[in-house]
Amino acid sequence: MIRVIVRSPGSLLLALFVSMTVVACSDDDGGGKLDAGGGKTDVAAGPEAGAPDTAKADSAPTPMDSLAADVAIDYPQAVDVPATEAGAIDLATKDASIIDAPAPDMASVDSGQSALAARGKYLVDNVVACSDCHTPKLASGAPDMTKYLAGNATFVKLPNGDALPSRNLTPDKATGLGSFTAAQIKHMFMDGMVPADGGTAALNSVMPYYVFHNMASGDADAIVAYLQSIPAVNNPLPARSAAFDVPDPSDYLDPATIPTPAASYPQKDSALRGRYLATEIGLCIECHTPHLQGGSKAIDTSKYFWGGEDFSSFFAGTLNIHPVSANLTSDPTTGIGGWTAAQVTTVLLQGKDDHGDGICPPMPAGPTGAYGGLTTQDAQDIANYILSLPPAVNDVPDMCSWPPAPPATDGGGVDVTGIDGASLDSTTSDSATSG
Repeated sequence: MIRVIVRSPGSLLLALFVSMTVVACSDDDGGGKLDAGGGKTDVAAGPEAGAPDTAKADSAPTPMDSLAADVAIDYPQAVDVPATEAGAIDLATKDASIIDAPAPDMASVDSGQSALAARGKYLVDNVVACSDCHTPKLASGAPDMTKYLAGNATFVKLPNGDALPSRNLTPDKATGLGSFTAAQIKHMFMDGMVPADGGTAALNSVMPYYVFHNMASGDADAIVAYLQSIPAVNNPLPARSAAFDVPDPSDYLDPATIPTPAASYPQKDSALRGRYLATEIGLCIECHTPHLQGGSKAIDTSKYFWGGEDFSSFFAGTLNIHPVSANLTSDPTTGIGGWTAAQVTTVLLQGKDDHGDGICPPMPAGPTGAYGGLTTQDAQDIANYILSLPPAVNDVPDMCSWPPAPPATDGGGVDVTGIDGASLDSTTSDSATSG
């Protein structure tokens, strides 16, 4: 789920939740049925296209972090990630990438940079699920792959017509990121600042840069390398409506506040890698943590993974389902304390809960959603981290089933054949949806 800050003259109207089929973990009832919880947003210039015209940007780029010398062909599947005294992963240790990535296709790797782009493709397509927000949809709800990552003009559209487009992430110089430096692109998706005439402008926090701020520099470089390698698509997009303007970025998440596996946790190393995937480059933490209405913080950092975000408005008048993000903590009654790592992995890779039922969108669970492309190691690492979370009592009723029952209308039922969290149309949604 993604928070959208909407401001009217002189006042903050509210924080909306924009739904899409994205990166998030899942949803659950008090007894243990895990449904979808999705919240993706995207990497790179933020889902929003609305900040001032950046094609003419001439602001000084932010110094680009140097690439780690060992980020080239090999990506270790198991890295012992040291923790700081405060319990958070030391960001300085992550430049070589602490997460398991699929090995690049050696037939296509002709340099360290192309290997870096292969790493970026995996992150963009399967970990962050950027396409869910930044690729426009066809009338069927499927993504229009002729405009892959080229932006969605009506990504968020309010009833009064105000809109927040998602940005064109392709290297088109006129309508995309082609005029930006790599350092500027990183500054956008990690810091929430976009180049603008005379300086910079803040991105709306529908783009969870406040999560990505803690991303490993090497992975951020990989994402930029991939975005600069894809075909340029000319796709003019309108500026965001003034209602979506914000004066400053939201506060970045402090890694020291994010839960860390206990030293005694049996799968600690795996869980530490999963912590990175779920809280610093992926969006489980954003979709399954209560959002705050107004102020400088996007989410309630005292209630990480408590769940309870309602995404039903995304499906009002269409599928009429009522997905709510689950409590992912280890509370045995209201969370998923009775789950196994294999069951959580099955949710991610196969899109099935502990009873074998489908996962409600917008959770991009497999086999056709973004998470279906996670490596087995990454899925297991996420599962081990989720199961390491401390318990918190927060009863989230399960109000969604998938596929949904057809509505009782004279027109018959809704055909959901082949529909998954990654193919539902979110172009008119103003609410996030976690199933």
